[in-house]
Amino acid sequence: MSSENPGLRSCFGDIDASRKPEFVARGIKGRHFFPHRIYHLPKCGPDGYKLAQWMCSEGDPNAQSELILYAAPALADQFSDDLWFDKDLLWHEQQFGRRGQVASANLRVDGSDLYSMVLISDLVQRISRRPSEKSRVENRFKGWPAMLLNALADVAARGGFNRLFVPRSTWAMQHTDPNRSVGAELFRRIYDQPVQRYSPGADAHWWIIDVPQNLNRVVASEPGYEVLSHEKFICICHDTERGLGHLDSDPAFAAQADADSPAHLERMAAIEQAAGVRSTYNVVGSLMHEVAPRVRPLGHDVAFHSYNHVIAEEQLAACREVDYRIKGYRPPQSRITAELTDNALCFHNFEWLASSVYSLGFDQPRLENRLVKIPVLFDDWPMYSKGQSYQEWLEIAWQSIEAAPFVALGLHDCYAGFWIEHYAEFLSKLQAMGTILTLNEVAAHMVFGNSISPPQFQAGLPEVIEGS
Repeated sequence: MSSENPGLRSCFGDIDASRKPEFVARGIKGRHFFPHRIYHLPKCGPDGYKLAQWMCSEGDPNAQSELILYAAPALADQFSDDLWFDKDLLWHEQQFGRRGQVASANLRVDGSDLYSMVLISDLVQRISRRPSEKSRVENRFKGWPAMLLNALADVAARGGFNRLFVPRSTWAMQHTDPNRSVGAELFRRIYDQPVQRYSPGADAHWWIIDVPQNLNRVVASEPGYEVLSHEKFICICHDTERGLGHLDSDPAFAAQADADSPAHLERMAAIEQAAGVRSTYNVVGSLMHEVAPRVRPLGHDVAFHSYNHVIAEEQLAACREVDYRIKGYRPPQSRITAELTDNALCFHNFEWLASSVYSLGFDQPRLENRLVKIPVLFDDWPMYSKGQSYQEWLEIAWQSIEAAPFVALGLHDCYAGFWIEHYAEFLSKLQAMGTILTLNEVAAHMVFGNSISPPQFQAGLPEVIEGS
C-alpha cells in the first residue's frame, strides 16, 4: 500500500465465451454455459469453518479456502449494480465490491483429498425476491452448478489432488439451517445431478470424484491476474458505544455521552455524506438495530464493537444473534480477550479483526489464519483521558498519518464533542493524503491480493501474509 510497492496481484481463472464448445463436447448443455471468472481465496467461506468441523472434523482454518465464481465482465455489465449489490438477494454478501458474483463453494484440504462442503448461488436460489429479473437471471445462470463443479475440478486438477469430495444432497441438507424451507429436489439438482458426468464413487455422505481419471472431462481455465491499487489507504473507524465504555469508570460522563451521542452520530454522518467519504461504524451490538439503519443507506460499512462493551463477558455469540452477516469485529479498548481466538472468529463467520497496533504487534494489515487483521494506529482517547487539546491531538495525528503507508484511525461517538466542530476540515485534508476506504474494502483488498494460484495451493500457503 506504499508507493514503493508494485501492488498486490489478484489471480483468477478465466473462461471466456469462446470456450462454450468445449463444455458442450464434455456433456454440458449449451444453455447451461456462461463465461465466467474463478477466484480462489484464502479465507473461510460462509459457515466454512463450522461446516468443516461438522462435516469433516476439521479444526484448522488454514486448511480451508473459498472458490467464488463471477460472471465475465461483459456479461455482468448486462445487469445493473442494483442487482449485483442487493443485500437481500445476495444474502451471504460475497461480492467483495465486485460486480457479477454468481456462486461460491467452500473448500477444505486433507492431504491429497479436496472437499467442498457447500455449493451456493444466492443469485439464482433467491431470485424470486426480484420477480422482474427472475426469468432473465434463471435463463442466463441456471447452469451455475455445472460451471462451479467444473471450476472445483479444475482447481483439484491444477492442485495435484487425487480425489474431489462433493456432499450428497442428503448430507448437505443435514447441515443446512433448519429454519430454511428448501425442498429435497433443489438439493438433488445442485449436489447429485451435475456430479454424475464425472462417474463418481460414493460413500454414505460424499460423492467421490477420481481427479486424474476425469481430466478429459474438465475444461481448464486460462490463468489471469490483475494488479490491485497500491496507493496509500486511510480508514476512519467510528467506535459507536455511547456511554457504555464509561458506566463504571465515569458515570457522569457516561450519562452525558448517552445524551449527546445520537446527535453526534447524525452530524458526523452528514459531514461525511457532504464530503463523499465512506467510513466504518464499529457499533456495540445492543445499539446495532438503531445505528445501522442510519449509516448503511449512506454507504458506510458496519462492524461489531462487542455486544455490550463488557470486557469480562463473552461477546461473539450474542453479536451473531443481532446480525449474522456483518464481516468485522473491533474489540473494546483493543483488548483481545481469551474469547477472541482466530478459530473462534472464523467459527462465528468474521472475516476481519481490527485492533490497536500495540495489541496486534504490527502496523500493516495481515492475512493470518484466514482472518484479515487490521491495525488501528491511533484514536481520540487522549483528548478524554489526558486532557489533550484538539490542536495537540491533530498535530500528532498528521505526523502519524504522513509517516505511515497505511492508516486506520479511531473516532468515538462519545468523544465527538472534542472534535466534531473541526471534522469537515479534518476530512478534507485526510482526503488529500490518501484514498479513504472502509475496513471491509481493506479486507477484500488483502484477500483478493493474496488469491491462491495453483503452485501456492499445491505447496501450501504461508501462515502469515503481510499487506503491502
